[in-house]
Amino acid sequence: MEEEIKELGNTLLKIYKNNLIYLKKNHLDIFNKVDKLSIELENEVYKAKYSLEYKDGYFDILNLQDNTWFYNTNSYEEADLRSKRSNFTKDGSLDLLRKGIDGKSLIGSKSFEEVLPILEHINEVVDFDNIAFQKIHKFVFIGSGLGLHINEINKKLDPFITLIIEPELEIFRLSLFVIDYNELSKNNKSLFLSVSDDKLDRLNKLNLFYQNNAHMNYNIKHHLLIKNYEYLYDELVDYFATNTVTSYPYGLIIQNIYKTAKFIKNKDRFLDTRKLFDKKILKDKNVLLISAGPSLDNYIQWIKKHQDKFVIVCVDVILRKLELYNIVPDIVFSIDPSYRCAKYLTTENKNYLKNSTIIMLSQQDDSVMEVVKGLNYYFAQSILLIKEIGFLGSVTNVGAYSFLLCTHLGANKMYTIGNDAAFNQETGSRYANDSSFSKTEKVFKSNKDSVDSSDILELEGNLRKIIKTNRSLTIFKSSFESTYIDLKSKYDDFKVYNLSDGVKLEGFIPMHYDEINKDIQNFPKEEKNIIELMNSVSLVVDKQDFNDDLIILNRILNKLKKHKNTKIKNRNDFLDKKLEIMVWLLEQCKTMSSPLFGNMFLLYTELSDIYINFFLNLRQEGIHKKEQMEKINIIWTQGVLVVLKDIKKAISI
Repeated sequence: MEEEIKELGNTLLKIYKNNLIYLKKNHLDIFNKVDKLSIELENEVYKAKYSLEYKDGYFDILNLQDNTWFYNTNSYEEADLRSKRSNFTKDGSLDLLRKGIDGKSLIGSKSFEEVLPILEHINEVVDFDNIAFQKIHKFVFIGSGLGLHINEINKKLDPFITLIIEPELEIFRLSLFVIDYNELSKNNKSLFLSVSDDKLDRLNKLNLFYQNNAHMNYNIKHHLLIKNYEYLYDELVDYFATNTVTSYPYGLIIQNIYKTAKFIKNKDRFLDTRKLFDKKILKDKNVLLISAGPSLDNYIQWIKKHQDKFVIVCVDVILRKLELYNIVPDIVFSIDPSYRCAKYLTTENKNYLKNSTIIMLSQQDDSVMEVVKGLNYYFAQSILLIKEIGFLGSVTNVGAYSFLLCTHLGANKMYTIGNDAAFNQETGSRYANDSSFSKTEKVFKSNKDSVDSSDILELEGNLRKIIKTNRSLTIFKSSFESTYIDLKSKYDDFKVYNLSDGVKLEGFIPMHYDEINKDIQNFPKEEKNIIELMNSVSLVVDKQDFNDDLIILNRILNKLKKHKNTKIKNRNDFLDKKLEIMVWLLEQCKTMSSPLFGNMFLLYTELSDIYINFFLNLRQEGIHKKEQMEKINIIWTQGVLVVLKDIKKAISI
């Protein structure tokens, strides 16, 4: 018996050492956490909460604080049971493809109409009542335990890309003695690990998981180990509710190419990243970012009184409210390509913004340009068309974009008001009073398990314990948090204080009214020379010549016209020939003046391939016959032709 126990111990130690080697090579951040914990346990700096126990022929985890068992049953049998319940259907997964009311057909948007024929073909031939996949591409395990269920499910489903989320470092460390994590990344498979991460780091790992082979993001299998980890499942649902390839339609970006080229031709001023990063014009200034959330009403008189102590930055939709209270912004942000922005930027006093600056993305509607004529406005490229002046990023939420740009402009001490990502808790209003836009939400319904955008959620508040919001408003929360993560990877010397009575934003420091009201007494008056500063980091772009790009585009279009009529034998032949033409096309795009043109093709391909790969991965009789594959090839190629013709038209102005 002693010999068996000794042999078992040696086996566990061998597995553990092999896992450490694997982690050190492939997941250094996790290795460092485990190594630090091991040293602290060995030196009794840290008192263990859990221990690995072997009893009755199976392993279990003993909670040393209350003497309870993690499994309290045969963990091997339990893992087998979980594996048996796992299958190749859409059960236990997030379906990321939009369906019609009947749930039995795919629906799309006119913003990517070149992809719609693919959806129509799939709707004609696929039986949506019997969806089963040939392979599982993406799998998320929420909770590692000892990893036995992960091992068994992996052997059965063999997912191509796996994410494991485990908030308890100690529990994950114990699993290193039991299963071999290297098995999850053999044969060119990918493994992502989020272990004892805070929410921002979890979101970053989830984003890496999402970006890896993004064309497979049509169905995400998941497995929840214990009920206590349901909040992690909620994070997963929220992430995929706000992060889809359809959020960035290539058609709108092609329109932006046209508009950017037009603004360059008109000799409008553009922000120059080379100067901007060097001069950091907002460094060491107290910057106040004003968004349109309802909690702004609590501060409006205070802002009026202390506006000389800040560089005032606001979003367009709240501009008319600020004018009403005689608060003059230094920078106004307007990024949406909507005609509504013309209304937002129209002021009662024609001289109200004479000493202010307006920063816009190069996608504005013609009506907006009429309103800002004669004012001090500057464009940031909405897409990377001109490499020399650079690209500062793109966020769909104007509040998050103002935060992004101010940080790039050097702001290292920012205060935010009105970025609630929640409605008024009494009235349901999403916006402050006197905003140029208004919308009211219901405040009584609560449904955490739904993914409907109107469902009411209770989340941690910024200035209070719990605050009600809904899934559509959490998009703003995600925008701010993902922007913060991106900025923290570039800058480590900025702080942002959140005065808003809305949801808590990870990375933003909550600050109550009493705190800022006390601190404001020590703030110096800010020098108001914003026009001079903005002129110093902007320029008028020389006219761009796209003639060489047009020659390359014509060459690509001729090649694609021939590919459209290519004979296809079967499913694999389609994939081979499609890959061949894609590689050739991307090589051609590399010789063009901007990487944007190749990226446009990739955006179309990423979106269309989500539907094509969904179709090709289905287990259904007769849907992958020769004639079906030839039809898919024609539709896909026709879509590429339209996209590239639109690019050609956009740069021919």
